Amino acid sequence: MIKTIIRPISELSKRMADVEAFAIDQDTPVHLTKNGSNHMVIMSSSHYEKISAKISMYENLLRSEAEIRQGKSLPLDAAMTDIDQYLKERMHEQSGQQISG
Repeated sequence: MIKTIIRPISELSKRMADVEAFAIDQDTPVHLTKNGSNHMVIMSSSHYEKISAKISMYENLLRSEAEIRQGKSLPLDAAMTDIDQYLKERMHEQSGQQISG
């Protein structure tokens, strides 16, 4: 469950250091209100990166599910064979570059 912190936006100008420290130390977004309504959210960059990574993962899962429904997926054995072949080719390319480099 996501922890929610709500503060009036007036605290931003008066207590920016406290709001910043809370967002970073608690690793949770701080919701700021204006006239009693949610107005903006402040969070640490590490928290933002975590959220962005989750969104990206969910987008990839949705895209994968859509491809499966459209019949664009491979059986696991075929996919593993393709991956093995790709890795062998990459290793061969890299070993050739190291010898000639």
